Amino acid sequence: MNKLIISICVVGCSLLFLTGCKEDVSLPDNLVQFESDTIGISEDENDVPITITLSRAVSTESVLTIQLQTDGVTYGTDFTTNPPASDGVLTLTVPANSANAQFTITKSSGVLLDGDETITFSITNAPSPLVIGPRAQLTVSFSEIIASSGSMEINGGGPTYPNRVFIDLSANRQTAVQRTTWDLAFYTGSDFKVLLNSSNGMMARALNKTDLNAVTASDTVGWGRQLSLSAVFSALVNPTPEWVAQSINWIDNPSNPLGDPAIDPISATASENKVYIVNRGTGPGSTPPALGWKKIRILRNGGGYTLQFADIAATTFTEVQISKNTQFGFIYVSLSNGAVVNVEPPIQRWDIAWNGFTGTTPFNSTNLGTITVPYYYQDMIIQNLTGVETAQVLTSTVTYEAFAEANLASVDFTNQNQIRIGSNWRTTFGGASVRTDRFYVIKDQAGNYYKLRFTALTTDGQRGRPRFEFALVKRGS
Repeated sequence: MNKLIISICVVGCSLLFLTGCKEDVSLPDNLVQFESDTIGISEDENDVPITITLSRAVSTESVLTIQLQTDGVTYGTDFTTNPPASDGVLTLTVPANSANAQFTITKSSGVLLDGDETITFSITNAPSPLVIGPRAQLTVSFSEIIASSGSMEINGGGPTYPNRVFIDLSANRQTAVQRTTWDLAFYTGSDFKVLLNSSNGMMARALNKTDLNAVTASDTVGWGRQLSLSAVFSALVNPTPEWVAQSINWIDNPSNPLGDPAIDPISATASENKVYIVNRGTGPGSTPPALGWKKIRILRNGGGYTLQFADIAATTFTEVQISKNTQFGFIYVSLSNGAVVNVEPPIQRWDIAWNGFTGTTPFNSTNLGTITVPYYYQDMIIQNLTGVETAQVLTSTVTYEAFAEANLASVDFTNQNQIRIGSNWRTTFGGASVRTDRFYVIKDQAGNYYKLRFTALTTDGQRGRPRFEFALVKRGS
């Protein structure tokens, strides 16, 4: 076995088959706290979810007490919460086996606010063994903020990386979404393109058929040994099966998914849109559960999409109509039930996202030469390609502390792609850790420039909750 294969095996085992750690009496305190200390509510937002996180899941239901203090607004008149508060106190239940809880702030319809109103939420009581953490207080401003600095512990959910987390630096806000919530992402731009859920390791492969009901299990004979990340990983031997070189075509291009998707662009000519077999990948777990296989066909429906899907052996199918909404980059659909689901925030309200991710890696095959194959990464940073730009800066050039507006002129913002940060901020060789020789500059859609550096890859020794800090370098005009 050559050195590259050994490297792939070592890294692959750590990334593909990562398992959780058992509880131990020596574990640090289980901290309960807000995700940040300040957020703003923009004028066009009505419902804003607020998440409280724990260092790790609790085994039994736990009830938190949260006090709220208002300045310039009145509870019940200008806003409410769900669950409701009583006499300035809100009680929030953390379900058993959960590591977070959420409540929602709802602005009252028709209320006119000046923008200087605030609500301060304080966690005042948490039952043992929970310990109130340092971010025990959150100030919510009824105006859009531009954060000057901040730090976050990304709510990835732990070592089985169950969440994709969208991050908006200027709002000092993160949004965690369970990665099994969706399967397909329908592009809302002028093109008609559909992406796979790379967080679950999805794959798709076309058939030379256009009738969903005409597709049976006989059309996929042998695909179980090919159409999955684990199948590709197992086939990385020498000599290498010839099909392995084709597996790169069964995922979206990691750098430019819309430029080279696994599913061909949806044609206006219905007869050109083929049936695809999709492996939905795996969900989070110490033994990752298989999410199953489907057959799908996608057509245009005026300015939107028609999705047809069914189990592979089914003789009927379900049809779903999907309309474009340009407030969002994509409309997301679950193949569990055909439902349209909320995943990413509006397109203007996120800069980067953390997740597990289907990328690629080179493999040196003795019979096929050097080939590129699908490969699953944990702790990948992807960026919003609509107006967001990122760049890496090495500390040998300028330190994070010294980097200022004058340094922006020398930053290279060329060659933007979805994974320009990617996994470059951390290393898994010699023990997983943050690379301390670099940081990043992020230009958001409003023209704000932030510097950002990762400060930890793990929390309490576990992957899935990395931390970073950031600071405003130049405010947009």
